[in-house]
Amino acid sequence: MQIRKIKPQHKTALIELSKSSFGEESWTERQLEDAITDDNYICIALLDGDEMLSYLIAVQTLDDINIVSIATKRQHQRCGFASMLIKWMINLCQNVDKTLSLEVKSKNKEAIDLYTKLGFKTLHLRPKYYRDGDTALVMFYSCT
Repeated sequence: MQIRKIKPQHKTALIELSKSSFGEESWTERQLEDAITDDNYICIALLDGDEMLSYLIAVQTLDDINIVSIATKRQHQRCGFASMLIKWMINLCQNVDKTLSLEVKSKNKEAIDLYTKLGFKTLHLRPKYYRDGDTALVMFYSCT
């Protein structure tokens, strides 16, 4: 297994994993294609040969890297793959002196527990942020 940059040849696997993980809330094919070709995005995946087990997409600003999408194949969840990708991002942020942030549904207790375990802190809430009316927790990790 290797953490690799997502390239255009991984597009189909990325789209499939996003759709199977997020359903109607998945990014569109166009959005995913744009992310993997835009230099402002960091798109990485944990690959086992040609199989994409997990991915992480983040967008860079001047002082922050914001994780905007992360998913792991259902049969590989709870194997530490998402943690590996987030730790890779934490290391990157430490090397470029930026903070790392993300938004997560308040109902997604499993993800919140993972992010908290990795050192993320809740900065603030965005009530009714998601289509289903759920609140977003804005979490950050200070890499400085």
